Amino acid sequence: MAQVGRWELGKMLSDMINEKTIHLWWDIFKKDHPLTEIRILGQGKTFSGYFTDPEVMLSQLANFDGYGIYATINDVKSSCYGRAQHDTIVQKPKSTTNDNDIESRRWLLLDFDPERPSDTNASDEEILYAEKKMRQVYKFLRDEGFNAPVVAFSGNGYHLYYSIDLPNTQESTDKVKGFLNALDMLFSDERVKIDTSVFNASRIAKVIGTTSNKGANTEDRPQRLSRFIHIPDRIEQTSAGFIDKVADMLPKVETPSRFNGYSNERFDIEGFIRDHGIRIAKRSRFGGGEKLVLEECPFDPNHKAPDAAIFVMDSGAIGFRCLHNSCQHYTWHDVRLHYDPQAYDRRDYEEFSRKRSYYGRVTPKPVEPVKEDERGKKWLNMGDIKWIDPSSYVSIPSGIIALDNKIAGWTLGDVTVLSGLSGAGKTTLLDHFILSAVQRGYKAAAYSGELQGFRFQQWIDQMAAGKAFVKQKPGFDGLYYAPKMVAEKVNAWLDGKFFLYNNDYGNKWSLLYEDIRECVEKNGVQIVFVDNLMTIDLDNMEGEKNDRQSRFINNLKEFAKRSNIHIVLVCHPRKEQSFQLLRKESIAGTADLTNLADNLIISHRVGKDFERRATEFFGEDKVEELMGYNLVLEVAKNRSFGVVDYLIGLYYEPESRRVKNNEVENIVYGWNDEPAQVEIPMDDLPDSAWYER
Repeated sequence: MAQVGRWELGKMLSDMINEKTIHLWWDIFKKDHPLTEIRILGQGKTFSGYFTDPEVMLSQLANFDGYGIYATINDVKSSCYGRAQHDTIVQKPKSTTNDNDIESRRWLLLDFDPERPSDTNASDEEILYAEKKMRQVYKFLRDEGFNAPVVAFSGNGYHLYYSIDLPNTQESTDKVKGFLNALDMLFSDERVKIDTSVFNASRIAKVIGTTSNKGANTEDRPQRLSRFIHIPDRIEQTSAGFIDKVADMLPKVETPSRFNGYSNERFDIEGFIRDHGIRIAKRSRFGGGEKLVLEECPFDPNHKAPDAAIFVMDSGAIGFRCLHNSCQHYTWHDVRLHYDPQAYDRRDYEEFSRKRSYYGRVTPKPVEPVKEDERGKKWLNMGDIKWIDPSSYVSIPSGIIALDNKIAGWTLGDVTVLSGLSGAGKTTLLDHFILSAVQRGYKAAAYSGELQGFRFQQWIDQMAAGKAFVKQKPGFDGLYYAPKMVAEKVNAWLDGKFFLYNNDYGNKWSLLYEDIRECVEKNGVQIVFVDNLMTIDLDNMEGEKNDRQSRFINNLKEFAKRSNIHIVLVCHPRKEQSFQLLRKESIAGTADLTNLADNLIISHRVGKDFERRATEFFGEDKVEELMGYNLVLEVAKNRSFGVVDYLIGLYYEPESRRVKNNEVENIVYGWNDEPAQVEIPMDDLPDSAWYER
């Protein structure tokens, strides 16, 4: 084909493509790995060409009005540039890109096409269905921790493109295939299907900026130009672990055993539904089985259809999912135990009960301080003491799963001392503990002697918002914050649940103590954070410094027990400790601070200093294992269970300031805990400032 000028090309292609959008498409998908195959389909013909230059590519598209124009989305091996269709488009190509021709996977494609007669364009109504489904999945993946995708309108439906970096291996193919099948199971319905066929590495997709030509150009089903809907300010890769997390939602076939009621035949799911009166709102088929939408979630009757469903796979596997984040931990295994405690063995039911208690939201009982005249006899016989079942002790989850499993969280009536060197994440941990308590339904209060109120608010808002909602301050690398609209929602959620002491009222312990006591009794607070000992004025107490601190910790202990609350006290280490691994005896203040505390938790920041200092105490093998984390919590003392020298590795997410139990954890806090549709910005591309800059 003869070369034509850019102005002439623009005229020729004006009805078929948007040239500026094509350039934007190239900059997003091809700029760093330019070799791409253009595949043109239509009228029973196939055309192909390989290009590394968008101008050359555009010059070759002028004669293809009425065809569908597609391109490879992943990195094509450079050797493919040597094929006959080099910098030109040919009909009936001898070879096109196959899976072995892909170097690596750069994009994970989700394709939302509405159901309609074959070889037709979508109607406006059908496109609205596709948009609704796309928004639903967009929010679901965002809440699972996926970074923001590129959003595009394909002409008949919608595409989500997630940036990834996977090798082109069978393992990657299986990973992507499982991911798409899981989304198909969760979200496909009779109106919109999630395309599970786009898992292959050599997948081609619509070139955004070209026209969809699936059918005739009619008034009710017109041919439409594809376009971008939203491009994130920063396109960030989503790690493979998040893809695995979704893929693992596909049910697995249970091995028959004498405990689970399975035999060589399939589990009688219809009999189970009938016997337990489970109400089905709707049944539908998806690619791998049948979806039974429940009228309400078994674990929260406020979660109505279509938010919870049982999935019966063709393989015989059975699954369950509720789309509310507060129920995301429950599986089919838990559904069976909910209705039939004898479904598995006793330990399974105990684990299920613990899960319900741990992740469930409670309605705490009002704090009832012990009155002086209710103290009873001074000397007690053992028979005078009311027996209390240890399993009934109320403990507030810390949100650090390994810590809660080991010491049962923050037991009411106890005092915890938290310490760590400067930069070891003590304030970050306090924010995490506060949000975890509020998330479970407990009320919390904090005194922060070092942070101004607005700064405390900004940091806890940032953590509650999470990575998906924070913004980066322009010109400041690594400085993130929760924008006002998000912060207002977070603060509204925290109102009446978390109380921060106003430092304008001073730091004298005699006054602060009375104010904390009033807050506990008036507002039903069950966990109090005091940050930190060095900022509290104990001068009103008699004696030397150590004597005053001893009376102070005894004061806290007595207050915690009498009010049946938990208190977390932050204590700094001695200054000379900054050159050593922090140990129990190196925490500043009297020894009574750590001796009288029920728990002593030490936070260690993982780095070269930690590696060098910790090896002597914990051993080379253990420290090597811990070096994969960002933060290590050490349980140096636990009175209830006798736990000592217990180490817990945690991850840190700088954008949100969150500490995480695992790298793919993404907590959705109560301010945003609904499976409603998400708003996606309309960038008005390609003429937006985003492209110009």
